[in-house]
Amino acid sequence: MIANKIKPKVKKVIDKFPTYVDIYRDIKNEFGEPGGKDRICDNLKGFYHEGNNMISAITTDKGEVKRSKQKFLMVIYDEETIKIEENDYFLLDSVKYKIKDKGNQNRLNIYFDMLLEEC
Repeated sequence: MIANKIKPKVKKVIDKFPTYVDIYRDIKNEFGEPGGKDRICDNLKGFYHEGNNMISAITTDKGEVKRSKQKFLMVIYDEETIKIEENDYFLLDSVKYKIKDKGNQNRLNIYFDMLLEEC
């Protein structure tokens, strides 16, 4: 019921501001050595955005809280995106981003708001 209300709204945002990426995963051979990379998702459509909810440092002299921007990629939950795992990565504007958290919001399986880290 709730998925029928939320999913179209998320899809509308993604369609309005699309970002296309290919998701990769480093693979290892039978000896545990790096064996190249494997493409997990081709031309995945999502919405790249930034947020301000991470505290990066607390200074003790003045009592200030400094915040740094977090980067996210929002994608619809479907049979293609459930293949994505943490530590998979992609390139966007010649910058490599690693997926730190899939961000399955409230475990409703409607969309992923994946937390990214620049590599």
